[in-house]
Order: sequence, then C-alpha cells, then structure tokens
Amino acid sequence: MTTTPLRHLQRLSECPTLTVAGLMSGTSMDGLDVALCRIGRGGRPLEFLAGRTLPMPADLKAMIEEAQAGSLPAAARADMALGRWFAEATAAFAEETGIAIDLVGSHGQTVCHEHGVTTLQIGEASYIAARLDCPVVADFRRADIAQGGCGAPLVPIFDEIVFGRREEAVLAINIGGIANLTFIPARAHSNAAPTAFDCGPGNMVIDRLASVRSRGARTYDENGAMAAAGRVEDALLERLMEHPFFAGDGPRSAGREQFGHAFTDELIERVAPADDRSWCDLIATATAWTARAIALSIDRADPAGGARIAHVAGGGVHNATLMAALAAERPGIVFRDTASVGIDPDFKEAMAFALLARLYVDGEPGNVPSATGAVAATLLGRLTLP
Repeated sequence: MTTTPLRHLQRLSECPTLTVAGLMSGTSMDGLDVALCRIGRGGRPLEFLAGRTLPMPADLKAMIEEAQAGSLPAAARADMALGRWFAEATAAFAEETGIAIDLVGSHGQTVCHEHGVTTLQIGEASYIAARLDCPVVADFRRADIAQGGCGAPLVPIFDEIVFGRREEAVLAINIGGIANLTFIPARAHSNAAPTAFDCGPGNMVIDRLASVRSRGARTYDENGAMAAAGRVEDALLERLMEHPFFAGDGPRSAGREQFGHAFTDELIERVAPADDRSWCDLIATATAWTARAIALSIDRADPAGGARIAHVAGGGVHNATLMAALAAERPGIVFRDTASVGIDPDFKEAMAFALLARLYVDGEPGNVPSATGAVAATLLGRLTLP
C-alpha cells in the first residue's frame, strides 16, 4: 500500500530524533558537502555525525557553467545529471559510514539568483529520494522570495539555534565563495531579532585569481601563501570597496552575478599583473578586500560593538592570511573556528540545510525575516517522496 504524503510527514514529525543528510554545493562548485546529522524536534539537539566533501566531476562543472551562461537545455541536463550524482555520492557515503538516513535536505546548485526577484537551484530531488529510499526536502529559497524576501541568507536560523541567546551577543561568520554573517543579540535583548546578510566576496575572487595565475594547477590560495608573499595595494583596495554591492542598507545577498569569473577576469585585465610579485600583490589585495568587507559588515550588524566572539566557518578559516587580516581589522573580537563549539567548519552550511529539512517536517518556519527582508516567517522547501 502506498504511503500518502501526509502520512510520510506525520511519521517523520513523530520521531523525537531523525538522522538527516544535508547536501550543499556552493558557489565555488568545487564539490558536494555531505553532512550526516542527528536532529531533534525544532532543531534541538543537533549533533554532527560525519561529513565528507566529494569533488565535483569536471564534466558536471562544465555543464553547470554552461547553464549559468544562459543555456536552458544545459540547465535542464545539469539538473538531472546533478541529481543523479548527488544521489549516488550520498548513498555511497552513507553505506561507508553505516549510518541509515531518514531524511535529506538538499540545497542544490545555484545557477541563477537575482536579489529578491528569482532564484534557481538544480539537482533533481527525485533521484535522491529514489536512491536513498527516503523523503527529500529541497528548493528552499523560493518560499522566502514569495514572502517578499531575498531568498538569502538562510543559515541564520541555524546560527540562532546553535550559537544564539547567550549572556553576550555573538557573531557567526561563514567564509565560503561568498562571505556572510549573522549577529545574534544577547539573551537580555530577547525581543531583538538577529541581523544577517551577505558581506561580499569570500573566497570566490581569491580562488579565481589563484587558478588563473597557476593556469588551473591550483584552485585556491593554500593557507594564504600567495597573499602572504604579496603587498596590499591600498589604492586598489579602496576602488574595490566602491563596488555597488556595498552601497545602501537593508538585506542584501551576493553571488557569481557580482563577484564571479566575469568580475575577476575584468579585474585581472585592468590591473594587468605581469610577474610573480604583481600577482601576489593582487591576491593579497583581494584577500584584504574580503577581510575589509567582513569587518565593515560587522560594524553594520553590531554598531554598538557588543559582540566579542565570532564563530567562523567555511573554507576561509583555512586561509591563515585572511584570518590574520580579519583579526587585524577588528582586534577587539576573538575570531574562533566553529570546531571549538562542535561544528565542523567545512560542513556548517550542509548542516544548516539538514536542519531546514527537519524544520520542514516539523512544520516550523525556516527563514528569519529580519535577515532576508521577508514580510513573514514561512515554511521553506518542497517535499519529494521516494
């Protein structure tokens, strides 16, 4: 007898804890992050069980880039191909760990995101549901846009549950392709809503510069070594800070549309680095730009300067030069790797989408209107059954 969708949801919501796989393929398109978590009702408790990053096959990456360039047939093909790959990669990891999965939260791969207008993530959930024989929640961003929001950022609910409402205000920062932050007021200000938004470029511009300089031999600046060998060009840094993204107030989100290959390639053409030193100077300046963008975003989110601790996740935590630049920008704040609170910094975003899937089956909102600009909190995602 076929189980009805409502019965599926009822069965899941009745479970005190669920084992949820969170899947995240970010703007860098370097791979799929899979985080296996045990999550209770309403997101508490939230326990990280295991995680792995699976490198994205070159043919899939090329297909996605073709889709992002505006090819509708390429987008349709990539949607199905990514769904199959997500399914097989997740199933193989689950089998290797011996962990049975009850539910999947899949962010998908963003191929288009226009601030508050539209968004499209691909990676067909039907393949994942069929291969893993469990429900999948995906397509999280559109419901927020339907409520007048930007569709991003969606991680603040995770930050509030994991880091929030303590004696002191805290910052949660993620430095992926794009950098974003959440400011959570102290418990004494329990009526104050969290503030969250994208800060600007995270690793995206740095990664592209390292790749072009090395003719593809490197995909990122390992430990910030290239930046450390260079000198920050102050005049160029000031020009970069004049980017239109940094103008205006209110919720904002960023992506490849602002800081992708086209932007970085134009920057390279304009600066015209000719030797190792000038390339390292350019990478050092791009690294300082990321740190400056985050620092100014901290000031905007926390003008009173109440936060003294920042929990940092994402690939940027492994860039020593970037982390040092960030500490120099705001010496009054202690920047800590989220591993110090039991959150693997490489899997925080994947964990966040596992949480959003759990909130969906619990019937609880997943967006934070003060972060996205939505007029109301709402359920996020769409359910696909096996």
